[in-house]
Amino acid sequence: MKARILRENFLKGIQTVSPIVPTRSTLPILSHLLIETKKDAIQITGTDLEIGITTTIPAEILEEGSIAIPAKRLSDLLKELPNEMLQLGSKKNQQASIECGKGVFKIMGLSKEEFPHLPHSVSHEAISIQQNLLQKMLSLVVFSVSKDESRYVLTGILFVSKKNTLRLVATDGRRMAMIDREVKSAPAGEQNRIVPEKTINELIRLLGGEEAVKISFKESQIVFDLGNTILISRLIDGKFPNYEQVIPAESPHRLRASREEFLLAVRRIGLWSTQESPSIRFDLAADKLTVSKQTPEVGEAHEQITVEYSGPEFSIGFNPNYLIDVLKVLPEEQIEIELPGPDRPGVMRTKEHYVYIVLPMQLSN
Repeated sequence: MKARILRENFLKGIQTVSPIVPTRSTLPILSHLLIETKKDAIQITGTDLEIGITTTIPAEILEEGSIAIPAKRLSDLLKELPNEMLQLGSKKNQQASIECGKGVFKIMGLSKEEFPHLPHSVSHEAISIQQNLLQKMLSLVVFSVSKDESRYVLTGILFVSKKNTLRLVATDGRRMAMIDREVKSAPAGEQNRIVPEKTINELIRLLGGEEAVKISFKESQIVFDLGNTILISRLIDGKFPNYEQVIPAESPHRLRASREEFLLAVRRIGLWSTQESPSIRFDLAADKLTVSKQTPEVGEAHEQITVEYSGPEFSIGFNPNYLIDVLKVLPEEQIEIELPGPDRPGVMRTKEHYVYIVLPMQLSN
């Protein structure tokens, strides 16, 4: 193997793939990146056996070949080199060499045959959607994914493809987020797959721009084709709960407020909540909302917000974090929250086909 590539481009490719490389593993090969030279590009692949990422970088290929190189050592070296043209090579004894200026750096690697095989092909029946649109959709639901490993099917996002529409759903049992968007193309019939949260976080990192990402399913795997970069992940096996039956009918009792003002008030009052007493209190009256919290071992706080509200007066408790998570990512300047009663869930709906449902909590003050 022999190739010439600008150090900046090579490092960018390494940084695209290396975040999924495990720092500790019983399989030494997983701490390596597979480097392959093909035609006019260098292909870099990494995997932790749950997720695999492959990215392709244009380069001058002098000789085709492959070698697996320790990811951290390679990344650390490239960070210290000047931004010049590098010559990358490898020998039959699985030793990689990098030449830069007057420096020659040799790293012992492993054979391609030891590296796990990743499928790179994408089905012709793929969902096609703009990258930055999918990125926004994911950011609006990912925080609702459950952290409880005993509820395994809830530790990912449900992807539903049906009639040229992509729906994303996430819930942890106390709240639920759902968003729909039309897509450029979609496979025939209905597809339902649960994608792990770790995969979602890596995907959000990789997405961006107006180019399309193609999404296809392969038995127990999902493939995201971003053009020069492909992400492949295992799916969560199981049946997602019937989320549609928990979506309440629209309520006429709505609170309208400045998203920023509401967010800041919830953040401030939330400082007085504790693990033992997590809920904060919302007292609703005509065009007035008082947010408060009283915790004997901490103290008390209250703040009044001017809102638009003409429904019945009542008090309700919510976990502040469940409100902060959604308020900090919503793009709207003004928000509406449906509040039908003290024992009913609060619901946010937007014109962008987004629904967020949060269950009330028992008031402790």
